[in-house]
Amino acid sequence: MTKIITRGIIMKKLIKNAYILDMIGDSADIKKADILIKDNIIEKIEPEIEEETEEKINAKNMIVMPGLVNTHTHLAMSIFRGYKDDRKLMDWLENVIFPVEDQLEPDDIYWNSYLSCLEMIKSGTTTCNDMYFGMNKVIEAIEATGLRAVVAWCMTDDAICDKAERTREYAKKYNVPGSKIKIFTSPHAPYTCNPDTIKLCVDLAKELNTGLHIHLSETIDEEKKIYERYDKRSAEYLNDLGVFEVPVILANGIYISDNDIKILKNIKGGIAHNPISNCKLSSGICDVVKLRKNGITVGLGTDGIGSTSTLDMFEEMKTAAYLQKVSTKKPASITAYDILKMATIEGAKVLGMENEIGTIEPGKKADMIFIKTDKLHLCPENDVCANIVYSANGADVDSVMIDGNLIMQNRKMRNLNEKVVMKQVKKIAKRLLQHQ
Repeated sequence: MTKIITRGIIMKKLIKNAYILDMIGDSADIKKADILIKDNIIEKIEPEIEEETEEKINAKNMIVMPGLVNTHTHLAMSIFRGYKDDRKLMDWLENVIFPVEDQLEPDDIYWNSYLSCLEMIKSGTTTCNDMYFGMNKVIEAIEATGLRAVVAWCMTDDAICDKAERTREYAKKYNVPGSKIKIFTSPHAPYTCNPDTIKLCVDLAKELNTGLHIHLSETIDEEKKIYERYDKRSAEYLNDLGVFEVPVILANGIYISDNDIKILKNIKGGIAHNPISNCKLSSGICDVVKLRKNGITVGLGTDGIGSTSTLDMFEEMKTAAYLQKVSTKKPASITAYDILKMATIEGAKVLGMENEIGTIEPGKKADMIFIKTDKLHLCPENDVCANIVYSANGADVDSVMIDGNLIMQNRKMRNLNEKVVMKQVKKIAKRLLQHQ
């Protein structure tokens, strides 16, 4: 990819010779065209655009498609990559993760999140949805790297008032037109939050006119706990507390019954499916095919690095596809294009951003990735969508544009020093993990 800058402040960019996978409609429509971007908005897409611009980008041998949307993660957990693996969820959380998280300092959260942001950008993710604590430092890392994001202070029954005030403070600053960051509320999960905490989060979401992010039905044990406690399933419990009166992002959604589906059919938002994390923790397989057939929007997420080991959404796409095919025993139960929709426009819908991102069309934000196709493992191009889902990986992403700005070009980050970030995270991991 080549770049020509002719003068100071960039107002218009022109992408030439692109093969565009726009993700509009129910089937793939790949066309060769040029893309004109004004500021951060796609202005027009035509076969040949000849216009004076401040920057021209040659996308020869590239598939240009919308940036990937990671609908559920915990960015500051990057130090847990490969740390005391091969445990079930509750054992892993209570005996491995929580004791170390109690020792995290604000700067630890910043550098850990920074590393995750860089990993996502380098593998084609342009938007993420993050839930954690110390979110002021997470936001600093997100802003430093240029990502688009939904973020929320993860709330349990402890320090709820302080986190609610932080949410109000940051929502006032960020939930405004033009902001790349949106603030949601976030009770951690039905089994870690009492009814009053969840109700507070719902009321706060209504007050701030925003959404809510929560884990749902990730394990059988979780469902058993809720039933023993409240004599109802998690979805019914949350419904009775008014959770589905606001836009919701429901992480995992593995153990959802037919009655739960009736409750979830009319929600605004959807399920964040995290296939690799669900596999690694032996949590189970989300019935994505059934959810989608019932009109429930499903996006893809990675979860945190501790339980997924990589933030590469291409790996999540492969795994999601394979799990549905093997669990239904029907190879056509979900297609490569279906999976790509989950990673782009349907993920955007889960986050309530479908009018801004998720497709490449005039009027949308210029969030897009450039995939190099002249590689052995992507040859021949019998089916571009199949190649992207089943054959490609994050390293095939040549360049990344977010909000009209090239964040990565020719696999090199612009103005972001990867080595400094890795050095900092290694120091943190050595300090916190070596004696555990």
